[in-house]
Amino acid sequence: MIVMTLAVILSGAMFASFAFAMRGSFAIANYADMTSEGRRGLEIFARDVRTADDVIDFSETALTLHLKPPDGIPYEITYRYDANDETFERVLGGESQILMSDVRQFFFRRFNLQGEPTNKNLETVQIQLELSMVKRVLVRETSEKIVSARFVMRNKQVTQ
Repeated sequence: MIVMTLAVILSGAMFASFAFAMRGSFAIANYADMTSEGRRGLEIFARDVRTADDVIDFSETALTLHLKPPDGIPYEITYRYDANDETFERVLGGESQILMSDVRQFFFRRFNLQGEPTNKNLETVQIQLELSMVKRVLVRETSEKIVSARFVMRNKQVTQ
């Protein structure tokens, strides 16, 4: 009887430590996924902002840029945050591409040449994006990543 009681206690302790280790490994995997997804999304966003020559439309959750590639046809591209789906998307020619998922908080900011906040498209030369991503394992949130990055519109013509 004593041996069975000790075996049950040891089995319970081993199961609890195994469950704890598994939850930790899932959290690490989630964080790695978020880092990879965030890095990829920011690289695409940065490329487009740096090559953009004008801001067409701007809000805290959506941004439309005009791009004029040196060897191609000019086009517009839109980035938007969908709070219902918790996604950050890139829209080109009606085709939507999800860059980041599980995004809880999101907003764009814009700045002029001196780095001061502005609300005018003509003055905008820097775009800042801030977001918070959260991943869950079953019903618990296990990982959070906060991203804040500012990008300069290199092709924008600015006069002072």
